[in-house]
Amino acid sequence: MYEWDWLILIGVIILGVFIYSGRKNKKLKKRKDALKILDERYAKGEITKEEYVERKETINPHNTNNKKPKDNNKLGM
Repeated sequence: MYEWDWLILIGVIILGVFIYSGRKNKKLKKRKDALKILDERYAKGEITKEEYVERKETINPHNTNNKKPKDNNKLGM
């Protein structure tokens, strides 16, 4: 009888790991999609550099390596 208890316990643990990892991957995918949209909007000129940086930090607050976009206004563009 105890053999089945261990198998069930191991099965529940494995199932929990799969469910947890699936949810985590979905969050990362949504964050990457949001960053892609933000990059596209900045590239099209729909938002300013300041808006871009602020929104990027809002989307990804734990990433301290956020690259700031080049300021093309220095060249008179």
